[in-house]
Amino acid sequence: MHRKHIASIFFTLLFGILALPAMGADNTAIVGTWRITSFSVLTLETNEVTHPNGENPLGFIQYSPGGHMLVFVSSRNQKKPASAAYTDTERADAHKSVFAAYAGRYTVEGNKVVHHVIGSWRPDWVGTDLVRFFEINGNKLSIKTAPLIYSVTGKQIVSTLTFEKVE
Repeated sequence: MHRKHIASIFFTLLFGILALPAMGADNTAIVGTWRITSFSVLTLETNEVTHPNGENPLGFIQYSPGGHMLVFVSSRNQKKPASAAYTDTERADAHKSVFAAYAGRYTVEGNKVVHHVIGSWRPDWVGTDLVRFFEINGNKLSIKTAPLIYSVTGKQIVSTLTFEKVE
């Protein structure tokens, strides 16, 4: 073979590999659709654990084999509006019941998954990377945030979301 041909094959393989989603060796474990079973917040200053959206949240997180993800989780305590035309108060209440709704790409590095946010219910998250740490035990997925400032209290917290695999 000629050097040009070998170089061409090498660069074709290299760029093909680089075009794949950047994931760790065991990225397939996180792929699928997961239903949320619990959401808790640990306040680091006091070690207090709370369930700000109730004991039985509603929602899903989904990771595709191609490196896309989306999540929607909310409280089950949503109030239905009086009519099809929401009042401002009803709209605010509906928005407050949602505690995560965004989509984008993801990368896996060991036990860390980084959500590269493309669209979100929180405009300040668009274009950012949200670092999460995960653990999978059987059909259970546990995701923890890195320490962050909680928008409700202004205190530093770690949130834990637990999911069960549905497909």
